[in-house]
Amino acid sequence: MKIAIVTCYHDPNYVRAVTLRKAFKLVPGTELTIIKNRRKGLLRYCEVLWQLWQVKRTVRPDRIVLTFRGQELLLPTLLIAGKTPVWFDEYIVPIAYATHENHAFSLRTKLFHALARLGTPLYNHLLRRCEVVLADTRVHAELGARSAHCNLSKYLALPVGTDEKLFKPAPRHALTTFDVFFYGTIQPLHGVETILRAAVELKDTPSIRFIVVGPKKALRQAVRRAQKQGAKIEYKSWVSFTELPQQMYSSGVVLGGPFGGTRQAHHVITTKTYQALACGVPVIVGESQATAPYFLHKHTALVVVQNDASALAKACLWAFSHPEELALVGARGRKLFEKEFSVEAIARLIEARLQQLTK
Repeated sequence: MKIAIVTCYHDPNYVRAVTLRKAFKLVPGTELTIIKNRRKGLLRYCEVLWQLWQVKRTVRPDRIVLTFRGQELLLPTLLIAGKTPVWFDEYIVPIAYATHENHAFSLRTKLFHALARLGTPLYNHLLRRCEVVLADTRVHAELGARSAHCNLSKYLALPVGTDEKLFKPAPRHALTTFDVFFYGTIQPLHGVETILRAAVELKDTPSIRFIVVGPKKALRQAVRRAQKQGAKIEYKSWVSFTELPQQMYSSGVVLGGPFGGTRQAHHVITTKTYQALACGVPVIVGESQATAPYFLHKHTALVVVQNDASALAKACLWAFSHPEELALVGARGRKLFEKEFSVEAIARLIEARLQQLTK
């Protein structure tokens, strides 16, 4: 089966696109043609559509897969595809999150919300024309189906996974300081304020230190406020992607989250959670419908109620106080990753759906 995988994004090698390419490649009997942009800005759309048109004429793929973030190209992709079935990686539900997340108010966001509402009927129509719509979790698939008024059977939940060559188990040495590691942004779903309040609650526990990484000014200012309240936080504006595994290995626990308690926070498993699991490093995740099928508290992860700083602080304190049990949590988390979130696991889900469609 000939598959054309299309990516048009400011980072064409974003982890979601890469894991999908690798997973489709593992499916027996598939021949892949990769289409991705090299240009930036508006030119990337012209570049990718031209490549897709050429591939449609010469390769004649049996299916076209449009990866994240392909909302802008969904209509022209369907037009070029014609009768060729299209798989669309919705990944997140933009219409829902444009109007329900607690983002800071601005004229730009208000305009985006208005455009999202106006575009909903057309977007839902395009989704219904796709053979398969991909999501990252089961609850995301359910939300997408409800939002688009589609049958849930059209959706396929595929975990994001991670770069398994980079994020993998490695020997961990005795820790002189128990570091609680978080990297990310101050977006509402992550619950940065919850993390910082937990750090303040643990200010009198001398051996626990929080390491917070993120480039945004708002995050830096929030960290400073927590530090003034006595929180032991080491702030870094930047850690290169290739250095993240080493930062995780040297930490006692990784804050995978999300902890924000927003609508989106209850539908996702974060990228850093997959990374920590792949490394075999213990991770703290936020309790949600997305995490519930996989994570058992103190077994495959530490699970805490979202938007609850005290619960997060208690989990960090338990992790610090129970090193042997914590090591087992990390080891079981790695096994969970291999079974449910690895590229091989993603490939099995894709293969099963293709077999179902081609019977």
